[in-house]
Amino acid sequence: MSNAPAEQPSQVTRVNQLLAAASRAMAEVPFCWVITPAADGVGAHARAVKDQKGDTETNPWTRWFLARRVSRKVAEIRRVGRATLAYQHESGNAYVTISGRADVIDERSAVESRFHPSNEQEASVMPQLLAVRVTADHLELHVRGVTAEPWGQGRTFLDRAADGSWRLAE
Repeated sequence: MSNAPAEQPSQVTRVNQLLAAASRAMAEVPFCWVITPAADGVGAHARAVKDQKGDTETNPWTRWFLARRVSRKVAEIRRVGRATLAYQHESGNAYVTISGRADVIDERSAVESRFHPSNEQEASVMPQLLAVRVTADHLELHVRGVTAEPWGQGRTFLDRAADGSWRLAE
């Protein structure tokens, strides 16, 4: 029996484990919080939106949601070009926060591919909607059993490089 310490996973392996855990947690959360800075620069506004899953299996770090074109959140996103999305897993054992570039997409096809009204009243809302795409460049996460314990004693941060790769942030 060897007395050598157990080998630590490589940085790439560890990052991949963290990304997989974050992706799994987010996949099970139907609604997330969108956080944007207030125009006064002092506060922030948060509101729940339906996470439009779209192509999250192939691209989990680009998220979509729909918003009314005249909403405060759209005005704030247009002003700063960024948004934060927060996901809390129902179990209470995982949360993921992603931050990144936010683009307001004013194309009917972007809304229609994500919004499927079930009645005439819902359909009447469609012309008021825009799609918002958030491309993550920063993740904060805690997933019980994957990130450091004890629970609540620090967070794990990942940053995305220009080439799309992720790394642990200090």
